Amino acid sequence: MRNENQYKDVIVVGAGASGLGVGVVLKKLGIDYVILEKDTIGSSFLRWPEETRFISPSFTGNFFKMPDLNTISPETSPAFNLLTEHPTGREFSQYLEGIAEHYELNVETRVEVGGVWKEKDFFVVNTGNGEYKSRFVIWAAGEYQYPKRMAFEGDDLCRHYSEVKSFSDIQGEDSLVIGAYESGFDAAINLVKSGKKVTLLDSTEFLELVNSDSSYSLSPYTRDRINEVAGTVIYKKNTRVTRVHLADGVYTVTTAENKTFTSKQKPINCTGFDSSLSLVKPLFEFKDKYPVLNDYDESTKTENFFLVGPQVKHSNALFCFIYKYRQRFAIVGERIATLLNVSSEVIEEVVREHKEYNFYLDDLSCCDNACAC
Repeated sequence: MRNENQYKDVIVVGAGASGLGVGVVLKKLGIDYVILEKDTIGSSFLRWPEETRFISPSFTGNFFKMPDLNTISPETSPAFNLLTEHPTGREFSQYLEGIAEHYELNVETRVEVGGVWKEKDFFVVNTGNGEYKSRFVIWAAGEYQYPKRMAFEGDDLCRHYSEVKSFSDIQGEDSLVIGAYESGFDAAINLVKSGKKVTLLDSTEFLELVNSDSSYSLSPYTRDRINEVAGTVIYKKNTRVTRVHLADGVYTVTTAENKTFTSKQKPINCTGFDSSLSLVKPLFEFKDKYPVLNDYDESTKTENFFLVGPQVKHSNALFCFIYKYRQRFAIVGERIATLLNVSSEVIEEVVREHKEYNFYLDDLSCCDNACAC
């Protein structure tokens, strides 16, 4: 049924971890909102390969006000809900469904956003279900469903990491993996466990890079699993792929150093993801491929248009893990509630709760050094 010209104070686009997380805050603040999701709740996580798990560990510490790294609200814990430390994508989507049900969030699924534009003091969100209008928009559409393309010539001949249902389905005895950050190493590890001979082509040298900020180096969980298959993965560092060619049933991968690697199986492209921001690019300024935001995570180009999720970046701090970007939910909620003249007592109560559980980071001065957050 088409839904013409429905008005809400706030429209949230995306019902993943960031969309539902900020939705919980809006609900607590008593704000009139709707969350629009093009598929189902947590659909990005449902698209993960069967073997892929969270690299950040889940552990229940709510009683001591030390929240689970993977939770999106202070009162809940995926570890407690799912009884596992490193959830699969399917398990985490179940947790998100529980969040939506527990907080009775206003989520409309199967509503695909085709465009967003501003008319005077309100936004028009065009969808296959008609137009929605709002004073504020929070973009929370994520990035996993937007695999990076054109990373090198012939990348259309490869199978992108996001297209793998299960690594056990990959045929043949050998596999070439292109790209060696978290998804590249995850692919290599799971392919080895399924009996494959794996060559991993790393454009830099991620195994040797160590940084105190987990956004810039491999997680301990990944390193532990690499050690389990040590000696069975042929690891080629500083090997940047420039071309993939298919002839006579053989895939030939060529590097910037004019070295070649061959396989009868499709190489797996693990060069990462673009983001959903391509759908609303005119509404942001960009610097070094990241949107420029003010202290409230609001677009500096479009007033009342906010961003939550893994694309948020301030100075050197990249908020690309749940335990990072959830610290900004209440910042966004507080700003919108203040502009909507929500009771100061209600705002203070929500902010206090989030501060008590370290869900609230309003001092961005920490972002001036690379070890921040």
